[in-house]
Amino acid sequence: MIIRDSRSTMKNAVLVCHCILDPLTRAEGTKKITRDIIKEVLQNDISIIQLPCPEMIYGFHRAPCNKEDYDTPEYRRHCRTLAEHTANTVAAYNDAHFTIFGLISVGGSPSCGCQRTHVQGEHVNEPGVFIEELQHVFSEKGIDITITDHELLETEREKEAFLSLRKRG
Repeated sequence: MIIRDSRSTMKNAVLVCHCILDPLTRAEGTKKITRDIIKEVLQNDISIIQLPCPEMIYGFHRAPCNKEDYDTPEYRRHCRTLAEHTANTVAAYNDAHFTIFGLISVGGSPSCGCQRTHVQGEHVNEPGVFIEELQHVFSEKGIDITITDHELLETEREKEAFLSLRKRG
């Protein structure tokens, strides 16, 4: 009897910040996230790897914060540990000949924003604490993954450009 591996058509994966798939983990009072890119990812037979939520260390019931609220040595250590675990996961996928080609981050998040975060109540063009730690660890380990805030993947053109990063065949 031949058993077919359903993974045979799936060679690519994306990392996704936790709250994009599980909005219950978002800080109280934050706006809903558009998840259209997730539908596109699934329709293109791309696997989704959900990152841990670094802010859950503070529980479900927490007020929205700015980057400076999270930018402490303790929280950075926590994020660094999660980033190391994520890098090990990426390495395991790569060793199994799967390609993780992107990370969908959460624009405006003080932890998981890449192109945009909140500092002193204002939007600024810099990454959040967790994404900074991920970028450092990825760089140290030679991991090259494009990180894009979800809000930059809303138009068809933006989605197509992101999805075109994957390996074909």
